[in-house]
Amino acid sequence: MRPLVFASVFLLLAGAAYAADPTIESLSAKSVNRQVSVRFTMAHAFDREQTIQGLQSGVPTTLTYIVEIFRDRPHWFDEGIARSRIEVIATFNSLTREYLLNYRRDHKLVRSETFNDLASLQRAMTTIEEPNLFDIGKRPPYKLKVRVKADLMRGWLLYFIPWEFSTRWNAVRVASPPEQAR
Repeated sequence: MRPLVFASVFLLLAGAAYAADPTIESLSAKSVNRQVSVRFTMAHAFDREQTIQGLQSGVPTTLTYIVEIFRDRPHWFDEGIARSRIEVIATFNSLTREYLLNYRRDHKLVRSETFNDLASLQRAMTTIEEPNLFDIGKRPPYKLKVRVKADLMRGWLLYFIPWEFSTRWNAVRVASPPEQAR
């Protein structure tokens, strides 16, 4: 009995390993007039078949992005300045055959959109552009960094063990226009 359990767990984990891991790509942060704008995309978010199956069955599918701005201090602890939580929630309506997308920033609804096709919905869920996301005050932008990670929806291991998929942190230095740089 024990070898059968270990073999089934191994096969489940091996099957999950074939799908590419989701990653944050094309991260950029720019400071203009003491406001930092952030832009990034997430690749391979919908490579797992169970994500698309869950979405098309009407289960709300959520991608949660954690965006932090901090002062990078080498050889010491980083100084956290601000943090924002962006939630992109999609639900499929089987009667109208439309996808409803709710975009929330820090638990406040920013916008709602409807989509007719899955490809445009996926693009809207994985491409994030946030103008003026952080106010940096009098801090010099060249000393700041922005980092992003994504928490994807939960999966289930053996149908009763919750398993959450997350990306690794991706960080980039805040760019500033030439007239603001020192």
